[in-house]
Amino acid sequence: MKEVIVIGAGPAGLLAAWVACQSGAKVRVLASGIGTTHVSPGWIRILSESPGASLKKWITMHPEHPYALAGVDALAGGLAALREVCGRAGLNYVGQIDANFRLPTALGAVIEAAAVPEGFAAGDLRQPGAMLIAGPDNWRDFFPKLCADNLTRQGFPAQAASFGLPEMHTSRFDATPVGLARLFDRADVRERVAAQLKPKLDGATRAGFPAVLGLDHSAEAWRDLSDRLGVPAFEIPTLPPSVPGMRLFNAFKAALTQAGVPILLDMTATQGVVEGGRANGVVVPDVVRDRTYRADAIILATGGLYGGGITSDYTGTLREAIFGLPLQAPTGGPDEWFTPLFLGPAGHPIHAAGVRANAHMQPVDESGRVILGNVRVAGRLLAGYDPLAEGSAEGVWLATAYRAATRDE
Repeated sequence: MKEVIVIGAGPAGLLAAWVACQSGAKVRVLASGIGTTHVSPGWIRILSESPGASLKKWITMHPEHPYALAGVDALAGGLAALREVCGRAGLNYVGQIDANFRLPTALGAVIEAAAVPEGFAAGDLRQPGAMLIAGPDNWRDFFPKLCADNLTRQGFPAQAASFGLPEMHTSRFDATPVGLARLFDRADVRERVAAQLKPKLDGATRAGFPAVLGLDHSAEAWRDLSDRLGVPAFEIPTLPPSVPGMRLFNAFKAALTQAGVPILLDMTATQGVVEGGRANGVVVPDVVRDRTYRADAIILATGGLYGGGITSDYTGTLREAIFGLPLQAPTGGPDEWFTPLFLGPAGHPIHAAGVRANAHMQPVDESGRVILGNVRVAGRLLAGYDPLAEGSAEGVWLATAYRAATRDE
């Protein structure tokens, strides 16, 4: 049986581990800690613009983009694998790669996403009908009136309401999204919230809440609250820690554990073991001595500059953290990494830095020569795209993790 080590427990690493184990490999996940799931909103964005039939055309116009390397079939395969894992946990994702939902954000802006948790779908702004935007009284992480007013200004009728939860005002309550989500796992809490909000619907045909409608029993919580209100409820992502992202992580953790795949956290790989032109393992420092984990293949899903897969020093020198793979990066040092506008449409050059790869997700040098044939690269570590400017973060990790786990040498 082929042995595979996946480095990284973010969404790309978890998906790659699942696909690899389903292909018959013996898989281990090594990671410094939990990845970006806990700060991710939970939706799947492929492109900011609605892709439709233009996705393949867009890919031909960007031949070095990870989408072009992995292929549309890998994007579809990755989404199918995600649905399978989440479906096992009762988290159903709806939508397709060729069309976008239009969803409200916590600020009342509009964002496009191709696939979303079932509990987000009623918030699709392509649908007619007024909305009630509701949140807990005086909660610091969600302001219903701000959201509702900004939506109304854009032509999406919305009104705001709040509800009281006495549990929030005790000294021991954890006033984070996770604390609220645990409350909404309880039927008595949902009953009290619905009783307060139902008289305030005033013709609204759907009700939006911060994304805290349950953690361990979210599907049950969302359906029950919708039934009690008499209109569809929907969730709106708010500040981290992200409850939808935690649900996603928990779904992968449960599926991988059941499949016999260990997820070993606090295991920071600091060096690759290369012998005879092949990567045979990675070194993880331990209290007494370094430990070497060996495998037939290694999938690097370590993240980019912000995730630790790429390191930098005070001079602006960038380095891939484990094997020292060559990077495609802006020249000129840190002064050339950023553009003047923090959220400008052009993005920032540093966001496109990463490891070059071929269609097998093998790392390559500037000439296209494969560096380590049994190493694959997935997710944010890859070069050639700016996930923030393009709205492609989730789509890229879906496509490249799937391809990295399914392509042999």
